[in-house]
Amino acid sequence: MTAVATANETRARVIEATFDCILEEGFYRASSNRIAERAGVTWGVIQHHFGTREGLLIAAFDHSMVELIDILESAVIVGDSFDRRLESFADIIWSFYRPRRFVAYEQLTLNLLSDPTIDAATVRRVRRQQARIGARLTALTSDVVAGVAHALPPLELLQIIRGVAIGLNLTDAVPGRQRRKPV
Repeated sequence: MTAVATANETRARVIEATFDCILEEGFYRASSNRIAERAGVTWGVIQHHFGTREGLLIAAFDHSMVELIDILESAVIVGDSFDRRLESFADIIWSFYRPRRFVAYEQLTLNLLSDPTIDAATVRRVRRQQARIGARLTALTSDVVAGVAHALPPLELLQIIRGVAIGLNLTDAVPGRQRRKPV
């Protein structure tokens, strides 16, 4: 195994440990030391790969954005009727918001935007990714209601379906609660 492969595996393991810690302990309790312990590395290894805790959180955020944006950019609304297109859209939204890690993604996003110690460039980066996701969700929603005079406005439809998916995910994130099986 090459040094690059080993370094990439270590980075991936630390990022996974970051998500796990955030999900199990919350954003602020997911300290660098807890993440290092969970990943089976030292704080020095995290510093080597990510520099700071903020660098690690940015790497985890970037990783999550790649996953989420891939889901949306590969998504296509299918169906000849409004009902079929709506079902297709619901499946896309479900695959986007349903993964257990989505709660960690949201915690990362919210905290990177609201923490006054976070660099302004990081905040701009997070906002750009949010705008990219918003634009893609809006385009998909418009595809659902295209040509249907009686349909809800696209943004209202998006809010309703997104709200249901996020609500189910947050409900399932309660510690000790059995997670619903995806349909």
